[in-house]
Amino acid sequence: MSVKRNEPNFGSSFPITFKMMFKEEWRQNVDFAKSRRILMFPALLAVVSMALTIGLRFLTGDGVIGGNAEEISRETFTFEQLRTGIHLMVFLFSMGMGTFAFLGRSIVSQRSGGKNFLLASPAMQPIDLQTTYLAYYLKEVSFYIVLILTPVTIGMALGIASQSLFEITTPLLWKSLLPFLICISLTLAQGIAISFFGSTLMSRGGQWNILVPVLGAVIGALIYLRFIPMENAIVGLWAHSDGSINALMLTPFAFLSCTILAWISAGLLPEDFEVRITGRDDLFIPVYEKLGKIGLKSDSRMRILIAKEIVDVLRSGTLLKMLGSFAVPLLFLLLLAWGADFASFPIPFNLLSYAPFIGFFGFNFYSWLNAIDAPDHLNTMPVSVPELLKAKIWTYFLLTSWIGVIFILLMAWMLDQWDDAISAMVVMLANSIYIVSLSAWLMGLRPNKAIFDSGIMARFWIATSLPLIGLFVLSFTKGDTTLLENWSMQVSSGGLNAEAQAIELEQMQSTSLTGILGICAILVSLSFLYLRLLKRKWGSSPFEN
Repeated sequence: MSVKRNEPNFGSSFPITFKMMFKEEWRQNVDFAKSRRILMFPALLAVVSMALTIGLRFLTGDGVIGGNAEEISRETFTFEQLRTGIHLMVFLFSMGMGTFAFLGRSIVSQRSGGKNFLLASPAMQPIDLQTTYLAYYLKEVSFYIVLILTPVTIGMALGIASQSLFEITTPLLWKSLLPFLICISLTLAQGIAISFFGSTLMSRGGQWNILVPVLGAVIGALIYLRFIPMENAIVGLWAHSDGSINALMLTPFAFLSCTILAWISAGLLPEDFEVRITGRDDLFIPVYEKLGKIGLKSDSRMRILIAKEIVDVLRSGTLLKMLGSFAVPLLFLLLLAWGADFASFPIPFNLLSYAPFIGFFGFNFYSWLNAIDAPDHLNTMPVSVPELLKAKIWTYFLLTSWIGVIFILLMAWMLDQWDDAISAMVVMLANSIYIVSLSAWLMGLRPNKAIFDSGIMARFWIATSLPLIGLFVLSFTKGDTTLLENWSMQVSSGGLNAEAQAIELEQMQSTSLTGILGICAILVSLSFLYLRLLKRKWGSSPFEN
């Protein structure tokens, strides 16, 4: 006699679903890296946070001395500006992490080696979809609080504690740490919830595919133009700026509101996991023939692989999402360029200041290229992992380079700095090829999992931050090194407790792009070196991501 089993209720299914999703997230990352390396990732974040805390007095002008120290201090960041910047970065990061409403159907239809994920369980098991997605939302928030925000806060505490140990000073106070963690966590939760809600509406199709991006752009413009204060738009920033006990006591209700929004979003998801089959005209031959116009030989295996990668992108229907992951940060830079031109900003931004970061954002697109389809079937083909990696790099440049050029031209027009346009393009392209080549060499076909491997990320951060900081600082004076020489002299004489000696503007040397172009030449040389080393590192590796 068969027994009918009822669908489990919320109280019984939610705790176990949340617990298993947390384990799933951990196992996905352990699958790529050893557990000790993953545990080193928050330790690395703590060390970086400690270093930034120690150097915070220079950003706020507290470590500047000299005849015009007071004037320079007025041109540095205030605590309010730093607080706003941190919350804004976390909010934008969380907006990119909350688009998991799109994942359900794609997970069901794009299985990898018989594996599947708990997010797709409502398609195969008697589990409520709304409960599953709510558990996924809370898992995302909890995971990033534990893995990122808490270690950053611990690093800040270590920076404060170092005052007595290393005899240095920092403007941060012990009592500011707990409010920081609570408020920045609230910003993360709000960003993921809003992004989840927007992606839910877009997953329903129809007019929502247009209305949601347009509405998001309008609200973003209103916030940027101060018609809507940013403090009112980002609740965590409001509570952090207020700083009162009453504001902090309201944060639990704000967290509850974010959870309710995620619950409503999950309830609006279409309960249709049926795989949709779409037909397309022949794509490979037209793409293959067009690649011949850029000099690739007809009998080239690389030409075939590049055509395959482009076809995979077009067939997957994710091209707009991929281009969006690359273009949205650039739009933010464009707004920043516009704002810096019309506002008093503590850092002398110019066109050369933005160019390195345009190339850096290429990592997002490269990650997408490795997340479209599982490459396991290529294990039966006469092709190697290094060849596929090079094809993905080619695909990246063919699909994104024109976007970077357009943004450089738009910024040159906004800032009226046409003289630096060519140099900025060189910097952008050099950084772009460097970042993608470095990512391919370090992370192979699994960049989305490699970000939690502390060993890989430590090398990635060092290899990217040094040239980025160098180009960024040199851009302020368009290549002049007087300021850097001044800092170096003070650090060599004063050690950890060094103070930046204020210098007169008349001491600045003539503008020279030699240093900037020299760094770009080094980056391009290293890029070709990484490409040559792909075969040595990944030549015997199987196809898996």
